[in-house]
Amino acid sequence: MKADIKIALVFIVLANIMKKSPVYLLLYLFGFAILSQRAWKSLPKLLLWALVVGFSAEIIGTHVCLPFGCYEYVNLRPQIFGVGLFVPLAWGIFGAVAYLTASYFFRNWGKRLLFAALLMVIIDLSVDPIMTSWKAWIWKRTTAINWFGIPWTNYLGWFVVSLIFFYLYERFSRVEVEDALLKLGPPIYLLEMLTFMIYAPQSVRTPTEIAFLMSLAVILPLYLWRRMK
Repeated sequence: MKADIKIALVFIVLANIMKKSPVYLLLYLFGFAILSQRAWKSLPKLLLWALVVGFSAEIIGTHVCLPFGCYEYVNLRPQIFGVGLFVPLAWGIFGAVAYLTASYFFRNWGKRLLFAALLMVIIDLSVDPIMTSWKAWIWKRTTAINWFGIPWTNYLGWFVVSLIFFYLYERFSRVEVEDALLKLGPPIYLLEMLTFMIYAPQSVRTPTEIAFLMSLAVILPLYLWRRMK
């Protein structure tokens, strides 16, 4: 493994260790800045598309209840246009981890984008219960079918929004990721899911545990299949 990837990996691991701190975002961005120099040069474009599309969807969502459902930001500050500043950055970070993981498994662009969007949904199965338990945002209405009080429409919205910015990224970028970095995609993704479970408040530990098991159920068989090819 090349030195720049090793250094970036250190930042990513530290970010997960310090997940409950705002430094989490900063450490990830440092790691991504290193990777964008050589191992994944188009990474800033993915982060930009995720930020723009995710932020736009959040602004629309908080005003017209689409595409996620009816919700509002409360304790998550600072805010821009009623949306927590952390959120568009999180779209970029989670999007990069999900895309990197999907790219390791699938060369076909359609399968890659669909799987990356699915991985984003699994991430939010942990994120949303944690954040709502802190009242970072609250759901004004839920649905008969819900995930621990969170409407199912939220996860459909996550899938669609993720799919849009993944598509735009590939459509308008020359995507080249070094193999040594691709191999780190699944471990980094599972580390994200594990630390969500570890740091989750006791009141929402169950959904994060289920989400972590789901990530294992999705990733490990594909990982074994990929290794056997």
